[in-house]
Amino acid sequence: MENIKNAPNPTATAATPPNSYEKTKAYKDFINVLSQIIEKHGAEVLEEINHDV
Repeated sequence: MENIKNAPNPTATAATPPNSYEKTKAYKDFINVLSQIIEKHGAEVLEEINHDV
């Protein structure tokens, strides 16, 4: 248990993608598809989440 206190937090630096990645066509295409899915199904998903709580 002592080692847990000294363990580094890997998510602090791993959460942000490199700036060069944001400029690729594949990244932009992925974000566009993801936003279309959220626009189409977002309300339905939120309704499901609200019913479970």
